[in-house]
Amino acid sequence: MVRRSIRPVLLVLAAIAAILPLADLHAQQVPTLRVYLARHGQTDGNLKGIAQGWTDTPLNETGRQHAAMLAERMRGVALDAIYSSTLSRSRETAEAVAAGRSVRVQNLAGLREIGLGRFENVALDDPIMKTRPPADKRGPEDGETGDQITARVAGAIAGIRKSHASGTILIVGHAGTNAYVMRALLGVTPEEMAKMGRYVQDNDELYLIELGASFPARVFKFIPAGKFNEL
Repeated sequence: MVRRSIRPVLLVLAAIAAILPLADLHAQQVPTLRVYLARHGQTDGNLKGIAQGWTDTPLNETGRQHAAMLAERMRGVALDAIYSSTLSRSRETAEAVAAGRSVRVQNLAGLREIGLGRFENVALDDPIMKTRPPADKRGPEDGETGDQITARVAGAIAGIRKSHASGTILIVGHAGTNAYVMRALLGVTPEEMAKMGRYVQDNDELYLIELGASFPARVFKFIPAGKFNEL
């Protein structure tokens, strides 16, 4: 387990299979909001290295396995709410967790993946991707600006936090916007997020953010046993 402080943020890396059972993380007595943050399962676009953006791509077979694995990881964790974006790859993953529970998935447009405009459905290694303007210089045809992404994700997170001052929730989002979700929850700048290291999630990675008035924010990253050698 590695610990280091970044302003008010305490980052903790943990291995789900061998170190910390999820239920054990709920032992604290102080009022706490626990946000499990997952990325949707794999799609054919992910597999082929395609920038999907707002394209409504469904899960592929591996993605459905990822969704089932997330549901198994969350088994035994009581959830007060489950949130997804309005895109089917996010909804399908969240619904796998919701199956058999009394809580239903709430779909929020503010959690959608970053809109890519004319760069949508283009291979990530296509030379045209190198011409995409920086976040603060994009025109309408270039997709969302950094400010637009920040505003809509922050609005979604503000609404969630208004409904949940404490408790335990799951958010199933996307690789691009989950970084903005983390920023909104932790109240950090892009530069501070960069100091935390790699925070773009793989399709099978899960984070837990713990927020409480009496302690610094904590971030746990659960890593499948087969990925230990990547640390």
